[in-house]
Amino acid sequence: MSSDELKTMKASVGHFISVNSFFSTSASAKEARSFIHTFFIRDNLEPVLFEITADPHVATNKPFADISIFSEFNGESEVVFMLGSIFRLDSVRRSSDHKLWVIQMTLCSEDAHGLKEVFLHIKKQYSEEDVNLGTCAKLLWKLGKFNLAELYYMRFLKMFPPNDPLVGKIYENLCELASQTGDYGKSIDLHKKCIEHEKLNRLGCSIDGHNASHHIVFPTIPVNARWAQHGVTVAGELQNDYMTYQLCLPYSFCIDDDSQTMIIADYGNDRIVQLKMNSRNGEILAGGGGVGTQLDQLNQPTDVIIDKKTNSLIMCDRQNRRCLRWSLSKGTVRGEILFDNIRCWGLAIDDQNNVYISDTEKHAVIRYTMNDKNGTIVAGGQGRGAALNQLNNPTYIFVDQQQNVYVSERGNHRVTKWEKGASQGIVVAGGHGQGKLLTQVSQPEGLFVDTSGTVYVVDSWNHRVTLWPKEAKQGTVIAGGNGQGNTSNQLNSPVGLSFDEHGNLYVADCGNDRIQCFSFE
Repeated sequence: MSSDELKTMKASVGHFISVNSFFSTSASAKEARSFIHTFFIRDNLEPVLFEITADPHVATNKPFADISIFSEFNGESEVVFMLGSIFRLDSVRRSSDHKLWVIQMTLCSEDAHGLKEVFLHIKKQYSEEDVNLGTCAKLLWKLGKFNLAELYYMRFLKMFPPNDPLVGKIYENLCELASQTGDYGKSIDLHKKCIEHEKLNRLGCSIDGHNASHHIVFPTIPVNARWAQHGVTVAGELQNDYMTYQLCLPYSFCIDDDSQTMIIADYGNDRIVQLKMNSRNGEILAGGGGVGTQLDQLNQPTDVIIDKKTNSLIMCDRQNRRCLRWSLSKGTVRGEILFDNIRCWGLAIDDQNNVYISDTEKHAVIRYTMNDKNGTIVAGGQGRGAALNQLNNPTYIFVDQQQNVYVSERGNHRVTKWEKGASQGIVVAGGHGQGKLLTQVSQPEGLFVDTSGTVYVVDSWNHRVTLWPKEAKQGTVIAGGNGQGNTSNQLNSPVGLSFDEHGNLYVADCGNDRIQCFSFE
């Protein structure tokens, strides 16, 4: 947590806070502390441990659950809290060993003192509006809580891309608020931003050209290529928008150039969502009816690809241990099982319409044809391990036009290339243990390889995307790499990535519930 955020938390003791996404915790303080040492603590960051008191009888609906049996980490006492959970901030203090800050919170009921009155007041005053951060800021302004109102407006501002019309309105409100509090210098600066935003919109500035199919290799990108260091949110994050536009832990996505759409595996919402480019509204293509095993339901989908030859989607329905085909024909309400009894994670499809699936239980990548439901192992399959003929927790995969298979191995912190017919792989990224050096990757996820053999990999636990030219000994950071966070030049446990035909980079910024676009320069 940044030093400024910690100051805000200290100033908010006694107040209520809400979490706008699902979040995972541990019932073991020792296990929770171990994660703090995973990342390098910079000068402007503070190590923080949240200590939550949660009574299962505190609310009408139990807002948390023990999911230890589903945890990816053996022995982890994992507890997940629902999005929208509300807590009272009790204290912010130094730990007894003075090595970190401990923030103590208590899970609140719907009738917590003061909280119910606030929501009833909001409902009464704004019954015709969606209640969002802007609404809360407006209410706080009327109540004379100017500093809190400014804070809420600033948070609301971060939810929109720079060219959104609402950005100008938020700047106007901030400008008026600063003027009312007597901070005329700030008011003038904000007024200038209003004018700049108006000019930007008059020029019709927008992001377009998101039109490269997921499995089509685009032309070779120059060796000295660069991408903008600040990304723009093109999907997700807007908590006040229509439900299908909100994302919860987006894992992977593909871009369809023909229909100008982005199709997202919305892992936390158990569905596949389609968004029109430059549009706020979305459409549920698959799932969305709650967690389940029926053919119209999904359970934590991790990947989705387009099969152009059959006009359908193929998706990993991970917790249901199956791979589904879902027709894109209008009126389709359920999928069909292609392959089952597989702990699938990543998908790829080649020019012959063979489907490749990574299996984290068998530690293998398996190639399937429509006539062979058993499949053929093309990478790993020799048990879990770090030898070159083994894989360890393979996640996302890429198959080039020569049917070479590239595999992100989360457990081995490396990417390996398995040439067609090979019995062992070649390390093409990482492979030097878990760490933050440019020779290392930490929990690699999404993967792409261009025609020159350059590997682009999501270095998830280092919160960055790195580029590895063919035979390179170290990678180059092309997105993120500025610590874990939610600003435009930061990522938070990213997972998937893709490119459009113009070379613009898209990243599933999973921890921030958004898709970011980094423009090709």
